[in-house]
Amino acid sequence: MSLIRNSNQVKQAIDFTGVQNGKIHPSDIDAVLEFDNEALILIEVKREKNDIPIGQRLLLERICDSWRTDKSIVLKVVHSYKNDSSDIPLDMCMVESCYYNKKWIDKKSTLIDALNNIGIKWNIKKLKF
Repeated sequence: MSLIRNSNQVKQAIDFTGVQNGKIHPSDIDAVLEFDNEALILIEVKREKNDIPIGQRLLLERICDSWRTDKSIVLKVVHSYKNDSSDIPLDMCMVESCYYNKKWIDKKSTLIDALNNIGIKWNIKKLKF
């Protein structure tokens, strides 16, 4: 069962025109998991071979670095879905790299395996798929 209530609304782009100052404009985060004010997982999804833009990468790193515990991580997740008219199942995506402890590390695993491993490492019983 999908968690998407209305696929058409999800497809609506948010146009940041008028809310920018030169190269500075709003950014988004594709997914966030937070557990009991203790652990934070930020997920950014990109099509394979696409990088996280510098400004967005810095934002993700700064949020991660400023989290109140050492249990914070950014996962760069990639997909290869070329059909823009179909939804991208996040559970079928791959983790390409992660930002943890102030550095980016190449990591090749399924998102589900990565999340389950984080749950084990950080002893988060709710983080199990």
